[in-house]
Amino acid sequence: TTPDPVLPAPDDTGEAETPDSPPDTSPETQPDNGGEYTTRPPQQGPVTEHDGVSVLEIAGGRVTTLEVAATGAVVKVEITDLPAHGNATVNLDNSIALVLSGSDYSGPLSLGYKITHADGTTESATASFNVAPPAQQAGWGTGTHYMLETDANGDVIVETGDNHRKVYISGSENALSKADIAALEGLKESAITAKWLITHPEYGGSEEMALASDVGMELWYGLTGAWPREATSHWLLFERGHTYEDLGRIIARGSEGESELHPIHVTSWGEGERPVLNSQLRVYQEPSKNVVVTDVTFTNSVSLLGQNGIVENFLFDDVLITGSMFGMDKTKHITFRNSEIQHVAKDAPTGDNWHPHVDRSGGFFAGAVEGLLFENNFVYHNGWSEGYDGTADAGMPPSMYSHNIYLQNTTTDVTFRDNISAMGSSYGAQMRGGGYIEDNAFIDNNAAVSMMGGIYQTDGPIGNFSFFTNNLVTSGAHKMASQIGGLTMGVLNGAYDTTLLDNIVAHLADPNNPEEFEAKRWAHSPLTNDHDPFYDNTIIYNWIGSRYMDYSTLWENDGANGLDSATLNQVTIQNFAAELLDKDSATIKDLMEYIGSLADTELDDTFTADQIIAWFQTGFGLSPQTDGSAVDHRFIPNALADGIRWDNRINWTTNEVPDDGDTVDLGGNWVYYGARTTRIEDLDLGSGGRLHVTSGKLTVEGTLETGARGGLITVEGAGQFWTDGYAGTSRLTIDIDGGRFANIGHVSGTISVSASGGQTILATDGAAFDLGGSSELRIEGSKAKVGFDGAEDSTAVLRMSEGAILTFEGDAKGFSTLTEFRSGHWDQSGSPVKSGVLLDGLLQIDLSSYAGGIGTHTLIAVDAIAGAFEGINIHGLDGRFDATVYVDYERDELRLDLGNGSGQVDIRMLGDAWDGSDEDAELWEELTANQGVHDQTMPWILDDQDDLPDLLSAA
Repeated sequence: TTPDPVLPAPDDTGEAETPDSPPDTSPETQPDNGGEYTTRPPQQGPVTEHDGVSVLEIAGGRVTTLEVAATGAVVKVEITDLPAHGNATVNLDNSIALVLSGSDYSGPLSLGYKITHADGTTESATASFNVAPPAQQAGWGTGTHYMLETDANGDVIVETGDNHRKVYISGSENALSKADIAALEGLKESAITAKWLITHPEYGGSEEMALASDVGMELWYGLTGAWPREATSHWLLFERGHTYEDLGRIIARGSEGESELHPIHVTSWGEGERPVLNSQLRVYQEPSKNVVVTDVTFTNSVSLLGQNGIVENFLFDDVLITGSMFGMDKTKHITFRNSEIQHVAKDAPTGDNWHPHVDRSGGFFAGAVEGLLFENNFVYHNGWSEGYDGTADAGMPPSMYSHNIYLQNTTTDVTFRDNISAMGSSYGAQMRGGGYIEDNAFIDNNAAVSMMGGIYQTDGPIGNFSFFTNNLVTSGAHKMASQIGGLTMGVLNGAYDTTLLDNIVAHLADPNNPEEFEAKRWAHSPLTNDHDPFYDNTIIYNWIGSRYMDYSTLWENDGANGLDSATLNQVTIQNFAAELLDKDSATIKDLMEYIGSLADTELDDTFTADQIIAWFQTGFGLSPQTDGSAVDHRFIPNALADGIRWDNRINWTTNEVPDDGDTVDLGGNWVYYGARTTRIEDLDLGSGGRLHVTSGKLTVEGTLETGARGGLITVEGAGQFWTDGYAGTSRLTIDIDGGRFANIGHVSGTISVSASGGQTILATDGAAFDLGGSSELRIEGSKAKVGFDGAEDSTAVLRMSEGAILTFEGDAKGFSTLTEFRSGHWDQSGSPVKSGVLLDGLLQIDLSSYAGGIGTHTLIAVDAIAGAFEGINIHGLDGRFDATVYVDYERDELRLDLGNGSGQVDIRMLGDAWDGSDEDAELWEELTANQGVHDQTMPWILDDQDDLPDLLSAA
């Protein structure tokens, strides 16, 4: 029997302390009270001047902004030679952005540029650099996460795949037991097994036929855990208002969703409070992936452990974790959002007495995770219990080993935003690996937040650079206990080259409460930078303990940011709570209990960390950075941060992330889009621009453009890119490895599409994909879904022209088929569109990687085929087979038949290429209109001994 998984614990982080003796990290003298807020930096961040001659020493893995030297007025700067590593673009002010984010290169580097003066003269120069190794080995995180499309309320949209079934479970007296089913069927109760239930999908298949939990879980494990394993998109639904026991591990061993877009889904149904699952959700022993969990409560822990393979692509949305922690190790692409973690503490010590390390607990732990998205969560009062006194009979005492959130130094690509972390045992959040940390409120924790860049024990800076922006730290907690660690500690930055932008650390104690001030004797530093930060303009105000200063000091100071103490001392979390709750006075606990009460109600997600932060920023005289009115956004890589992330506001001229209806210009930059759902009007990639869509959904409803050097769009993971066609003359390359690409308009421009995985919808309802001369569609391997789908029975066509190339590249198992397929986006049983393909140009078939035997492979299967190829090249035959290509106009198919032989090739055309008498009239008209004189020449076919040429690309 495999034992229950045990998460690795954080190692000791310091020496033991007695209740009366906090660690001596407390400064001997109180830091300066107050501080002037530094004005916001320029759009590009720090600027490096280039004189056209000198070799510049620059940091690796980051953005460097160059201001070029010129002999006269500059009207234009152009990049003439791109760097061998990274990318270089010209900003709107004619400075140059050299972006090495995502590269670990160090050594010599250069780029060429040309300056045009106002009088029309030009001069050219080369900028040479010596690139230092990145100060943080993991560089900047790209924000590559597992995230699906969301609806207008921000709830995830979970699609179903082809292998889908729902299992409804209820805790009511009406739920069907085995005895109930046996009576209905006239069978013995022993006959009602998982195997029998699988063949009778009506049982558990609807709310009316919901099963008792023991029966339902037996069916569930039969569907998702039976051998041999198969990927499914089954749903497990628990009725709300009930508590469920003895469910087992919930996610069967080795479970896999069909794809990133079609995951296994555990959720709820009905009315009432979220169903309470008193069993552990445990994922371990074998790899598991593509699972979504929504709208349930866990009281007995959640554990994701990649023991014998990676656990990846798990998404938790609108769940409550209470009683026991959420933990993970050796995982990839885990998302936890719109959820609550509160009151996680042990009920009793392991031994006779509480031991701070042995009996540690906390809200959320992650080690060795790549791509963690933690957003819009409420994390409250974890790792300790009220009424503790250190004895076994009282509740769990706080300690330096228990935290609201603990992310080990082996975590990378962490996005931590829009969270409230309050009243933790020790840290509100330990971010030991670094991360993108934005718009969070850390309230009344013994220690607020740390960023260590991976530095821990014997490890050096193995983690990411950190971008810490728009965060609030207020009320330093002063809970005393054995081995308590930090007291009233603010921000600890132990990483290299961290950017701390627009943060507030204020009011260790409520200045309007002398008793609280007196009780908070010890004051640890509001902000500690172990190494020089890359940038820091943090406001620090009134972070004072009574050990150092008299109460009067809270009021007799110079204030901050031009505001006096009388004004700033009313900007407290207590006054915010009183105003929100419409009371004369209120405590932090009052506020937190109110926020927690909103969960799973109609007001759920209506209160966010942003509201608290905005209230403090206004009170501290910080005008709102944006008002949300901007509609035209230009991407400018900012040297303060990554320079590559769509979701980073400082990378945009507007200081806003583009929203629905906006127009976007990437300016030739290389940008990562993910974890959002956005419908923009126009998108211009710029010359050489790249857009990597890794999760979420981006729709371009207007014009899609690219510049002279073309552009690249990649779609992977759970990413979706939808476009209303493309008509540009510069080559647009689209690479689909996962997720979904969909054309909802008319593609008529120069384009190269490579599909090796995921879904490629060439045309939806009424759309058309014209593959013109010098354009190519390449379908790689046997796993890609390529073709057509839609919501209606309108036409969807692919039309090839002279000079176009259609390539089928086989893998060990064979080929993918270009056909209609059910994408799952429209939640229907099949695809109703009328699909057609007009043949022309060159067909390429590559057998180099094919490891199968003789047989027939269907390459195209649609409602109508017309036209003919000019020629056919077959690569990689190597004398292993004889190959015959069938163009079958009667069955509307293109087939490749491989037989025993010595490398002979042949083509056979069955039927008339231009006879549409038996086809749908509307489809035939859409497919063949304006085709001119029909070429009746037989296509040539060739066993090409050369390797398959590379995908057509921009020059």
